[in-house]
Amino acid sequence: MNKRVEMQKAINGLSLNDARQVLTMIKLQLDLVERNKNANIDLYKNLRDIYGKLLVPDNKISRWIPDAATTKLHIVFGDSLAGSLKFAIQQLGYEDTNKIICFREQFAIGPLWQLHEESGQAERGGWFRDHINFGDDEADYDFAAIHQSITEQMAPIPAEVSIVIWSGKNAHEQVGLRYALYLLRNSPNKIVLFDAAEACQRRFNTADRYIDYLHAGEIPPEKLQAVWGEIGENGAIAWETRRRLEQEWLEFANQHEVLRIWDGDRVLNVDEHHFDSYLLETVEKLHSYKTNNDFIKAARVIGEALGYCDQYVGDSYLEYRLRQLIYNGFLEIKGVPRAMRFYSVRRR
Repeated sequence: MNKRVEMQKAINGLSLNDARQVLTMIKLQLDLVERNKNANIDLYKNLRDIYGKLLVPDNKISRWIPDAATTKLHIVFGDSLAGSLKFAIQQLGYEDTNKIICFREQFAIGPLWQLHEESGQAERGGWFRDHINFGDDEADYDFAAIHQSITEQMAPIPAEVSIVIWSGKNAHEQVGLRYALYLLRNSPNKIVLFDAAEACQRRFNTADRYIDYLHAGEIPPEKLQAVWGEIGENGAIAWETRRRLEQEWLEFANQHEVLRIWDGDRVLNVDEHHFDSYLLETVEKLHSYKTNNDFIKAARVIGEALGYCDQYVGDSYLEYRLRQLIYNGFLEIKGVPRAMRFYSVRRR
């Protein structure tokens, strides 16, 4: 089946509400490129991410779990990578023996306090409900159900199955790595760590074209296929390393901070308003392209900020902070902030 037919089938299966969301995402990407020719935006990468989500719906990803035929289990963080990796595995012909467990979270944001316990899941869920716009994805924030599903999928892994944890140089995947290892603390399985972003950058970047992937979910399936063979070159991590990383998870799980960034070689907790000045600078930059101080769509501001941000925190967190800047009197608003496409902002 060619990709055009796959895309058409995926679109035909969407509800009207979902179709509108997809069109809004595509229009945002096109507007960013059209209005700012110099923006650091990889249009192909962003549209490819939308395509992956259409082609491999979330419910199909979550059901692609280990069974008796599994010889290798891949643990990934985020639906985008899960979709791309599933497609790559199918293209390679390994879908019968290679399965995926997807942690459907953004570990760079929100409290991690006792997340491996019901009390911590409740606290995290409450924070998201109080601060993040759900849109039509409210079910994604049922953290008790999410973590129960993860626990159920990981419990029956046979000892002979090798486990690959896909984790790169960003706070989201590094925290997810530690959490996964904590949940696997009693498992005797061989565990391999794989940094797909680093592998792709090393193999494909040239002096003329350089792509710096903030997280593995940005990598298209064809590149995942190309670096697949490198997984086997990595040896299993030592038990001492596993124990150290498990302990580091417990340290995160004793903290209530809600924002984490990657600082070169470690994850740092930072204040929740860490990106506020950056967002204000983004608004000012967009105003500089205009001849007046007119309102700017919030979606445009968030898209521009994402295009230049060197940290992976996601649009939902930046949109939360944009609303806080409105509430704190730094920005004026026009519209209703129930989602970023419904309101506009400008500097006071």
